[in-house]
Amino acid sequence: MNFSPEDDRYIYELVSKNIKYFRLHNNSKYSSYGKMTQEVLAEKCDLSHSLISNIESKKVQQSFSIAVLYRISRVLEVDIKEFFVERNF
Repeated sequence: MNFSPEDDRYIYELVSKNIKYFRLHNNSKYSSYGKMTQEVLAEKCDLSHSLISNIESKKVQQSFSIAVLYRISRVLEVDIKEFFVERNF
């Protein structure tokens, strides 16, 4: 789904795309070969795998707290503001 910036679901879609991107293309100490599985990310963030899966899913509109976002950013070693940047993948 692609939501317009006027729709509040837009921000969730934007953040979820960026989380997935940084999970798959990062150089954190927890990744191997630049990739991190959802399971490893969930474990390192002390979150459930299903929550990470739902956050990244295009089919599920999973809400999440700023604390969850902060945990993910720390594990991925990415500044939290990077999750709010629109990118053309």
